[in-house]
Amino acid sequence: MTSATNANILVFACRWCGLIGAAGARRMELPASFRVIPVECAGYVEPDAVIRAFASGAAGVAVLGCHVGGCRFNDANHPALKRLELLRTLLETTGIGGDRLLLGFGTAHEYHQWADTIRDFHKHVEGLPSMKSWMTSVAGDR
Repeated sequence: MTSATNANILVFACRWCGLIGAAGARRMELPASFRVIPVECAGYVEPDAVIRAFASGAAGVAVLGCHVGGCRFNDANHPALKRLELLRTLLETTGIGGDRLLLGFGTAHEYHQWADTIRDFHKHVEGLPSMKSWMTSVAGDR
């Protein structure tokens, strides 16, 4: 089993909470292999964007937003949570693995927890098998 060393992780982060916390309002040291895409709300992250991230070579994807029930956009993160939980099941059945998708919710003030969450997810993804076998099988199906 080959690991996903130097695992690239794409992070969709709500600019109100997830972005400030995960990107490090306090400039905490985080893994260099993750890339952040700011979004207005975690509720705006569609499942196809997550699937495209995996198809483009991401070893893991994180969606970080405000606490469920504490969203600035009429609790848009609540349906997002349901939608992304269903996506996790789809990722499992396609062979990608649902554990490659992290859903995190909190406030900007919880930056230590955000940093720990990102570090733990990064360590977990690095221990997973490489996505190359999945990418090869998808390319072969075309």
